[in-house]
Amino acid sequence: MKTAIILVQLFFCAFLGFSLQRLNGAENKEGFLKDLLNRGLSSNPDVRYFFLEIEAAKGQQIQARLFPYPQFIGYIGPWSSGGSATTPSAFSPYGYQFYELYQPLPFPGKLKSRKEIAALDREIAELIYRRYKLFLAFKIYSLAYSIGLNEESLRITQEIIERINLLIDFLSKRPKIGIQALVELRILEGGRVGFLQNKRDLEQNLASLKSQLNALLNLSPSNPIHAHILPSGPLPKLSLEYLKQTALENNPTLLIHERLTRRAEKELELTRLNAYPDFTVGPFWEYNKGINTDQGGGVTFTVGIPFSGSNVPGQAGFAWTTNKGNIMSAQAKLDQSRSLYKATVQFIYGLVGSRFAVYEKARDQLLNLPSENMLEHLSRAAAMAERQYRLGAIDINRFLAVQRQFLAVTYAIRGAQIDAISTFYELQNIAGIDSSQTSL
Repeated sequence: MKTAIILVQLFFCAFLGFSLQRLNGAENKEGFLKDLLNRGLSSNPDVRYFFLEIEAAKGQQIQARLFPYPQFIGYIGPWSSGGSATTPSAFSPYGYQFYELYQPLPFPGKLKSRKEIAALDREIAELIYRRYKLFLAFKIYSLAYSIGLNEESLRITQEIIERINLLIDFLSKRPKIGIQALVELRILEGGRVGFLQNKRDLEQNLASLKSQLNALLNLSPSNPIHAHILPSGPLPKLSLEYLKQTALENNPTLLIHERLTRRAEKELELTRLNAYPDFTVGPFWEYNKGINTDQGGGVTFTVGIPFSGSNVPGQAGFAWTTNKGNIMSAQAKLDQSRSLYKATVQFIYGLVGSRFAVYEKARDQLLNLPSENMLEHLSRAAAMAERQYRLGAIDINRFLAVQRQFLAVTYAIRGAQIDAISTFYELQNIAGIDSSQTSL
């Protein structure tokens, strides 16, 4: 009884340790990926560029809220006044003075339209910034997993090459190598060439992937990236309809085009309002001193009229005869924006459908493997084939066939995982879902 209790305790401790190890591994992987993303968000120059676009839009929004400042006009100069034969003439160096203070008043609705356009410009800048951040997360996560899976393929390729090297060394050191052994030695040397080519292709692909990731992190292309990120479980089942609906509501590009359409509507409203004149109003005072002193004041009011431009400095004026073309142009741009939005919706739906099909095929391939631990079984079979060859139980072609099968299945499984993970994060990106909220 005591022995059984001890065995149960040992089993529980082993299980707990294994569970904690898996939990720590998952936490470390998630933390590592988020560290990469934070590095990209803080140092990538494109992120800074799009952020500053928001700041620029904020400045224009502040400017659009400003009401025109009052304007002041003043005249001062000499004034002469001629009298009759019995009354002398008079001259004053500052005898004429005129002062006017006027307030420009935009036609009702113009200022409101400008503020609405500036607010939409800021929303568009914020959406462009969000779109790039989502894209950055998608690329960093996809590249990190691709690097990890390619490194795993490279590790297995190197393992096979080392196994072949050991056999070549084993055959080369035989005291009296016969014809059969010599032929097998040459077969091994020829087979190794193919595996070395596979290794070189993987190393080149890894260098390219790491260079891309370093570029997103604003690091040197040759910066070493120490990561071994692999998926920890089966990939989730996705819903095509849910992705389409989520993309329609959250895809930044669609939201940008929706804001652009609203902006075009406001631009058309403002263009129509520009057919009506702005005006000014304010007090004035006039002073004439010659033989007599004349002075007075009142209120001045200015407005453009249909057959002239504005006579107020800084005002656009009235242009019934010239604004018709601007209205036609603004209407055409609005129609273009509406058409582009519809085209973008169709493009997004098509993109979701095509990427979803790739994801489902790759996921089905992984789910339909004969065994979840197939690569482990093949690894043991490859090692066993080496021992059996040394014992003379199998020939050299059977040994190489097992190694090639091991590598081919590795490529197939890792390739399917790369396709599935890349399209998974791409679908998240298209749907407007933050990839950092999902760890595979």
